[in-house]
Amino acid sequence: MTDTKAKLQLALDCNCTAEAMSIAEQVYPYFDIVEIGTPLIIEDGLRSVEELKAAYPDKKCLADTKIADAGYWEASAAFRRGADIVTVLGVSDDTTIKQVCKAAVEFSGLVMADLMHVPDKVARSSQLESLGVDIICLHTAYDLQSEGLDPLAELSQVREVVGCKLAIAGGLKLENVAQSVAKGANILVVGGGITGQDYPGKEAQKIMDKLSGGAN
Repeated sequence: MTDTKAKLQLALDCNCTAEAMSIAEQVYPYFDIVEIGTPLIIEDGLRSVEELKAAYPDKKCLADTKIADAGYWEASAAFRRGADIVTVLGVSDDTTIKQVCKAAVEFSGLVMADLMHVPDKVARSSQLESLGVDIICLHTAYDLQSEGLDPLAELSQVREVVGCKLAIAGGLKLENVAQSVAKGANILVVGGGITGQDYPGKEAQKIMDKLSGGAN
């Protein structure tokens, strides 16, 4: 993940590995990172991570573990099953975050911190980067998206204080991809904006074209 082009992360938030595999098959190769969503991990466990990584070894695999405690052990479990990236909640204790980062170093993986429910996202982002987090994700929680919260609102502010990768998630779709990148996002996390479309693969291709600067 060293090149400068923004990446597309395909969020698979279904509750069945077979369904996730079917969606990924329809969308492939138009994603950079395949995300095994928290609902899927809860339903099918880390087996879902293992199967998606085995099916798409050329793509990065993110396990949306949302770790809040037992950082080293939970992160290690996900890395052992094939995850390239794990997520930890930004509201977690610093000790937990350090332990997740320790596991990432041992397994040559990456850590994404989710800022969901963090009160001061700018200040916490700076702290998270200093703790060793590789990617910071500004995430509008699913239950709050219907309230019209803007996932782009604080992106520029966070970009000013950190040098690490920034991801943005929650309500993203083709129409706001370019704006997200312009405000500093390195990773665009798209779920329903792709999986909820009639032709998921075509929609993902359009988004990838936008990220490559090949479509207006």
